[in-house]
Amino acid sequence: MTRTRQSLLRPLAVLLCVQLGLLLAGCNGSLAQVGTKLKQDYEAQRSYEAGLATYRASDYRGAIPLLKRAVELDPQLDDAEAYLAWSYYHSGDYTEATRHFRQAVARQPRWEGLHDGLGWSRYRVKRYHLALESFREALALDPKYRDAAVGYAYCLFELGRYAEALPHFESLTRDGERTPFRPASSDLDQVRSRLAWTYFYLGDYQRARVEFTKGITARPDWSGLYNGLGWTSLRLGDRAQAKTNFERALQLQPGFEDAREGLAMVGP
Repeated sequence: MTRTRQSLLRPLAVLLCVQLGLLLAGCNGSLAQVGTKLKQDYEAQRSYEAGLATYRASDYRGAIPLLKRAVELDPQLDDAEAYLAWSYYHSGDYTEATRHFRQAVARQPRWEGLHDGLGWSRYRVKRYHLALESFREALALDPKYRDAAVGYAYCLFELGRYAEALPHFESLTRDGERTPFRPASSDLDQVRSRLAWTYFYLGDYQRARVEFTKGITARPDWSGLYNGLGWTSLRLGDRAQAKTNFERALQLQPGFEDAREGLAMVGP
């Protein structure tokens, strides 16, 4: 799942000085109104800090009401809005995540992490064209933003634009870095799997076999990689190897329909 700006804390003492200064300068509003605003801002900050701590403890559902309250009290707390969106994302509520990322982007259009979050939220609900645009915006702001680059390549893949996706996947696997901040789909093993399938769909079965084999070396428990290697071996005419890999895929995932189909094509 991004880069988050350092929160600008506004202690109660600072707010008090500002408000009193405005009051002395002749601004309209009663002292009671000023006090109410001070209390509201203070409560918003406290709720944000509690929500942030809860989020960092990976209790995303628990963070939602705290961050939501902070945003309700102070709609200008952009960090709270961003973390609220990510909390919905990690809770699996991609519709709400999308809504809050859109609100945050409207306020902070040059915050690349918000575009990245919006892209992943849209990706999860299979709105790949819209997700592609969000990732493109993030990369326009930061061309080296790996998490957005992964999302961009994934969208091209899901849209069947394999020739366009290929150089992005090759670059991502070549640099070999991992992004520490969300989403899990930026993992190198996942990227390599899609690179292997991209080669497969483009008809480059030799390279597909190399990448599927690399993937299996790193993740020998992943049935999808054995299935991919099975289909690749079948395309290369190596029926014995194809059978071995389809059988292994079915051992790891009984009922794997694609592997069953491949095994049936291999024959006895």
